Amino acid sequence: MLLHYLKTLSNYGEIITGSKNETKLVKEIRKILEDNSDEIRLIPIRVLNWEQKELIFECESKLIDAISLPYSLSTEIEADVVDNFKDCNGRNLIKVRIQNLYEINKLYIEAVENNCLGIIFSLDNEKRKFMIKYGDLLSHKPSYPPPIPAFYVKENDFPYIKGKCRISLKTDLNPFATGYIVEAIRNSRNENKIIHITAHHDHWFIGERDNLLAVALLRQFRSNIYETHLISFTAEESGSFNFSTFSWSHGSREFLKNYKNVDDILLNINMDNISEESLVLKTVPGLLELSRKYFKNVVESPEIYSDGYSYIKAGIPSITIESLGNIHYHGEYDIIETDKPNVFSNVTTILDTINKIINENIEYKTHEMRDQLKNNLWELPAELKSYLVNVKDILDKNYTEVYRKIVKLYGGILAFNQPYSKVELFHKIKGLNIARKNDVCIEDLGCIKRLRNDEIYNRFYLYYINELKELITTEYINQLYFILKKFF
Repeated sequence: MLLHYLKTLSNYGEIITGSKNETKLVKEIRKILEDNSDEIRLIPIRVLNWEQKELIFECESKLIDAISLPYSLSTEIEADVVDNFKDCNGRNLIKVRIQNLYEINKLYIEAVENNCLGIIFSLDNEKRKFMIKYGDLLSHKPSYPPPIPAFYVKENDFPYIKGKCRISLKTDLNPFATGYIVEAIRNSRNENKIIHITAHHDHWFIGERDNLLAVALLRQFRSNIYETHLISFTAEESGSFNFSTFSWSHGSREFLKNYKNVDDILLNINMDNISEESLVLKTVPGLLELSRKYFKNVVESPEIYSDGYSYIKAGIPSITIESLGNIHYHGEYDIIETDKPNVFSNVTTILDTINKIINENIEYKTHEMRDQLKNNLWELPAELKSYLVNVKDILDKNYTEVYRKIVKLYGGILAFNQPYSKVELFHKIKGLNIARKNDVCIEDLGCIKRLRNDEIYNRFYLYYINELKELITTEYINQLYFILKKFF
C-alpha cells in the first residue's frame, strides 16, 4: 500500500508551493489521511509562487535544454559567455561548474558583485533546481529580488555554453499566492500533550525521496499515549515571501507562528529526504537518551535545512530523520524504483523507530542540555558564563520550561569556507569568533566580511568584531535574565 500511495502522489508531478498542482495534491493527501483520523484540517497560508513559463536558450545558434532557477525574474539577454568572474564587466554571462548544489548561493552573490548579466551552473547529467538569493544569507528579513537570472544545464550541454548566447526567459511570480498545510489529528487519552509528526509535500520535479515518501508514511503512525498530529507542510522548498534569504521551511514557520499554544506540543518528529543511503537522526540534547534507545546513528545537533528547525526556533524539541545522501537531490530522476530494497528497509526502520518513541513515556533529560552548556562555556564571554552557571543549576532540577527556552537559543552559522550551515547554541557569539579568521553569515545578524587585509585595517576590523560581540553578549544576557528571574 505504501508504494501505491507514493506513486499516487508523485503522479501529480512537480509541486511548486501556491500552484494549481499543489491544490490537487493536497486533496489527495487529505484523502490518504482522513480515513483513519479523528479530525483533518486544511490550513491556507500566504506564499510566494514562482514558475518558469518559457525559456529560449541558445548559444551560437545551438538550442540548449536549460532551466532557470527560482526565483529568477523575466529577462532578455544577448551576451558573450566567460568563465572568470573578473571578465564579466557588466556585459557578459558567467558559466560555472559546481561540485555541490550548496555552492550556488555563494557563487550567485559573487556573480552579482562582479556585475555579471547572469550565471549558468552545471553539476552532472541531471537537471536540478536550487533557490537563488541575494543579500545577507540566513536572514529571515525581507531581502532583494534576485538581480540577475540563474540557469542550470546538464553536463553534456555545458561545452556548448560558449561564444554569444541569447536568452529569453519569462517567469511568473505571485507574492500573494496560497499554499495549503494538511493536518490530520488522532486523539488519545492524554490530550494535554501533543506530538507532531511532519513532512513536506512541495518538491522539485518528481520528488519521491524529497519528500513524497515521507508524506506517504504519515498515515502509519499512531500513539496510544499522546494526541498525534500528522502534518504535511507546504513551502519547505520555496514560498518564503519578501525574498528572504532563509528561503526554506516557510510553511512550518508560519504554521507555528499562528499556533495557539506551542507549549502543548511535547515533541516534533520530522521526516525528510528518505533515500537508499544510511539513515541519521538529528536532535537536541534532552532527547538523546530517548533517541539512542531505538536508533544507533544519532547526531547531537539540529538539522537547519528542514521543517524540524522551525520547531527548534519555537522552543519545541525536535527530531529529524533523514538519509545521509540522495544522489538525485533536487533532481529530475528523484524516482524510487521497486528494485531499491534499501529504501524500503529504511522505511521499516523509520516506522519502527517513530512508533516506539511516540508510545514511550517521553521525558526531557534536561541534564543533557546542562552538559551541552558546560561544553560551550569556553567559547563564551565571562559575563555570559556567570548567568549560565545559574541556568545549569536549574536544569539540574529538571525544569522543563527553562529547558525549552534554551532550545530557542540555537541558530545557524554559514562560514564562507564551508559548504553547509551548522547549528549552534549562542550562534551569534560563535559566529563572531569565526569572523576573526573567515567571512561568515550569522542567522539574523548578517554577513561579516573582511573588506581589506592589511595591518591597519585588520586592527580596526577586530575592534569592530569586539564591539559587536559586546552588544550580542548583552542581548543574550537579557534573554537569560528573563528566563531566570522567576527562580530568583
